[in-house]
Amino acid sequence: MDFVWRCAGTIAKYASAGAKVRIIDLTFGERGESAEVWASRPGIRVEEVKEIRRAEADEAAALLGAEIRYLDFDDHPMVLDKLHYLKLVDEIRDFNPTVALTHHTEDPLNFDHPEAARAFFWALRCAAVPGVSPETKKIGRVKVCMFEPDQPEFCNFKPDTFIDITDVMDVKLKAMSLVDSQAYLVENYTGRAQYRGYLAQRVSGNKAIRYAEAYMRFEPYVGEAFV
Repeated sequence: MDFVWRCAGTIAKYASAGAKVRIIDLTFGERGESAEVWASRPGIRVEEVKEIRRAEADEAAALLGAEIRYLDFDDHPMVLDKLHYLKLVDEIRDFNPTVALTHHTEDPLNFDHPEAARAFFWALRCAAVPGVSPETKKIGRVKVCMFEPDQPEFCNFKPDTFIDITDVMDVKLKAMSLVDSQAYLVENYTGRAQYRGYLAQRVSGNKAIRYAEAYMRFEPYVGEAFV
């Protein structure tokens, strides 16, 4: 469900402009990120928690205009091997993205998050190599940005990219409201979007910006002129 908090505005913005967006959900967050479900329903089984989380994700993705696919790798801890990576390679090659968003590579408060980033970057590398799963076509260059962690101060997250989501903030708010299993994050990410909007406004001089989402580029910008 991290896509709802960290990049729902960006997803909605791209989807509303006609872009095809696919969300790859590595886990349902059924153990480590569903505390409210476990607390409110003593005796609930892990498969039932997964069903709750999947229903929330399905509804949120549909609202944002994105397709969503589930790999169900399990969480807390998320322990991945070569077979997991190759499943992710298949997903990447099947969709063949030009832009990809993923977790930041550091998060001492939730080690599943950097593990997800590590898996993505390994899979992205493998998806670009013709000798890996040669029965499928390798991908080209992909622009990658890492979205903002829940507590960036602990994660060495230093944003260098802000996406103005002012015109779709109402959609993000609706998407966040669908995630009852993590309702405590709504206030956090509403305030964060406001703060990032303030910074984006200051940096750009565009006073129309009210809400934004923050990212770190994985690779530096290359061009013939400053933009």
